[in-house]
Amino acid sequence: MDALDIFEIAPAKKQLSDRSVIFPGYSVMNVIAKVMAYTPPNNMSQEDFEKTLSENFVKETHYQQYHQCRALAFQADVMKRHGKYEDALSVIDEMKSIYDPQLHSRVLVKEYVTDHCLDLIAASAFWLHHYGRNDEALRLCDQVVDTMLPVIEATELVTKLTILTPVCRTLVNQRQLSASKKAHELFRTHVSDPAALAGGKAHPSMSMCVPIMIILKCCSSEGDAYADLSTDVAYMLNRNDPVWVETTCLTYFDAAWSTMCAEACLCLAKMTGCISHDESSALIKEVLKCLEESANTLEKEDGTIVNSMAHSYYSEILSELENLSSPV
Repeated sequence: MDALDIFEIAPAKKQLSDRSVIFPGYSVMNVIAKVMAYTPPNNMSQEDFEKTLSENFVKETHYQQYHQCRALAFQADVMKRHGKYEDALSVIDEMKSIYDPQLHSRVLVKEYVTDHCLDLIAASAFWLHHYGRNDEALRLCDQVVDTMLPVIEATELVTKLTILTPVCRTLVNQRQLSASKKAHELFRTHVSDPAALAGGKAHPSMSMCVPIMIILKCCSSEGDAYADLSTDVAYMLNRNDPVWVETTCLTYFDAAWSTMCAEACLCLAKMTGCISHDESSALIKEVLKCLEESANTLEKEDGTIVNSMAHSYYSEILSELENLSSPV
């Protein structure tokens, strides 16, 4: 973290003719801030340090189109990480006025390994929905699917998982069968089926596909049994999630992984007449276990909420469980 701090105060900084050599350093710092514990320099708070870092990156990249897009994605990411989603949406609007996926996506991947702009734009669709801007959210979902999904290489399954998860969550939350079926088909075609074909060669994060796909299958099945229902029930009751998946999901999807698993189990438990009473009871127990883990992830000991959007999702699933358990 000290390297960029030193660069900012170095007298020779003004003599550097090609400042783009330090741009990947800013990007790496953002990744570190997202997934690792660190101590900011000069006794700064993490929010102030990351805010300053992102502002410097934006300033450094003026008039350099695709670098500016990456810098704005960094700035939006910092804002959302500290709960300032509305501010992040404003920055993403600015980024979208510059970003052209066909022109910039490949070069961003080459320069920064991942097209972070694409990730943030897709994530923002769910943010818009969460804040009641549903028409904008649906238009953005269409934009992601129609103009951004086609630029992603077929082998880039992690990127497809990252951008389609918030899109599909937004569609399913419409509570309309047509939207749920669209989400199911998108995820199956571009993420779930290719991940299954890749098998053990797929990135470890692709294991996240299964519970997400279960939610989509249940929401698009109209309550009827589907072909591999028993397999899905067995998977959810016997899975062994790696430790890192809980916070990774929170970082990229604004949802605790345990909450997603709770929803998948709850969806399966609601398939009355399709599964046995024993299976339904076991699934409800698993929901309770998952929601307890979610509470531990999302609520600090002093009661502070770690991520307001993820906590809202957790509260929604908890309420659904309570309604299911209440006598009519």
